[in-house]
Amino acid sequence: MGSNFSKEDCFHFPTMDTRNLDTLRDYLCNYSPPEGCVDCINILLFGMVGAGKSSTINTFLSALDPRGASTTCVPTGAGPYIFTPELLSFNPDSDISSYPVIPENVIHGVAFIFDINIMDVISDDRMEEFQELQTIVAQKYVHRVVIGTKFELLQIPEIHNAWIYEFKPLQQKFEWLAERTGMDRRSMFVISNYWRGEQIEMIKCILALYVLDNMVRNIDRFFRAV
Repeated sequence: MGSNFSKEDCFHFPTMDTRNLDTLRDYLCNYSPPEGCVDCINILLFGMVGAGKSSTINTFLSALDPRGASTTCVPTGAGPYIFTPELLSFNPDSDISSYPVIPENVIHGVAFIFDINIMDVISDDRMEEFQELQTIVAQKYVHRVVIGTKFELLQIPEIHNAWIYEFKPLQQKFEWLAERTGMDRRSMFVISNYWRGEQIEMIKCILALYVLDNMVRNIDRFFRAV
């Protein structure tokens, strides 16, 4: 594939075929949360306006249910900032908190959403906010990942779409983000919101379900170990 690709710096190797797609979809659609999660796992999405939070949720839903039977209501923030002070107190430790945690609303996982194409021009102040918040999430033992969106604009050749994680320009983006946030590159993933075409649609679904599978299995492992 040439000098623009590297297996040495690659952490994810999802198998891009229909068998893996069926396996991921079957596991996630039939998953039963462990005791302590009530009847669902709650994953909170954080990101700047325009980063792709709503489209990420829609991509997850379409990957899980290609017939489009699922629906969702996606709340969105109106401000231009990555995080608000209220979000810093999710899963509070005190029962007298303004927003007490009950089993139905506890956050089990956090996904930080970044537009891959502009994240390296985000101001230092905003990146410090992100670093502080992801540290808080880690201290609360909440599983966290980074999801990069709009990576299509990195202009990876279509014939190499299945090897996106081996694409050096993407690996360099992850390395930059890891240096500024303290998060491990192994916890960084990508999804596509815009690809079209039968073969590309399969890869798009696998990339989305691969992220969800990682989060669900790690959250499940934590709860069953407690």
